[in-house]
Amino acid sequence: MLNEERKRKIVEITNERQSVTIAELMEMLGASQSTIRRDLYELNSSRMLKKVHGGAVSLKNGIQTVDESVLQRKDQNIESKRMIARYAASLIKATDVVYLDAGTTTAEMLPHLKNTGATYVTNCITHASFLASCGHKVYMPGGALKEKTDALIGSETLKYIENMNFTIGFFGTNGISMQEGFTTPDPEEGRVKRTAFFHCQEAYILSDQSKFNIVCTYTFAPINKGFIVTDSNAPQKYRELHNTIIADLLDIQ
Repeated sequence: MLNEERKRKIVEITNERQSVTIAELMEMLGASQSTIRRDLYELNSSRMLKKVHGGAVSLKNGIQTVDESVLQRKDQNIESKRMIARYAASLIKATDVVYLDAGTTTAEMLPHLKNTGATYVTNCITHASFLASCGHKVYMPGGALKEKTDALIGSETLKYIENMNFTIGFFGTNGISMQEGFTTPDPEEGRVKRTAFFHCQEAYILSDQSKFNIVCTYTFAPINKGFIVTDSNAPQKYRELHNTIIADLLDIQ
């Protein structure tokens, strides 16, 4: 089977079933695991489907309702994440009170956060532990731990954040669309993001190219609020937004 025909069939199967595993595609198409994995990466990059751990899910007329774990996401588009995170970290000043959202891209900021004297608030246990080990001043809200994303959520988390005022904040997102804005699958985690976002004087959404044209269950902020930090691989219509920053075109010290 020719390469393009195989990829066309993968998209058709995924859209028909809504989700499919690599093993199922290997059996149906008579292709090796490495071939199917390569095809899924290429189709994910071209926004024909969404590659997830062990397979793919359809993007056709769908809303993503399931969150991938940190372990599933941490190595995806890693070079883009690191470059975006490096720029984001350069924005922090010694006088800032910083909100740092849970997420794999915000995690990439951590090695670049020098001991500036800034104060950090985060709902992510691993972020907080790293910051404290480096000598930063860091605070955490109470709440319930969501193991899949390592985030604290719930009424105690919201109450703490509602009483805070941040000079700057950095957020992950599962989806960005022109119509639905910045979205995430879990409404509870989304409410924490939304509350913190609107308590920041400046809010930055850190996103590699895989998050664009994706819609998840809960919108935590509209597309025209805050700043999007991405790279040159993002779709053109998003790169042209007035609040988009293309990190790889900047001279980051």
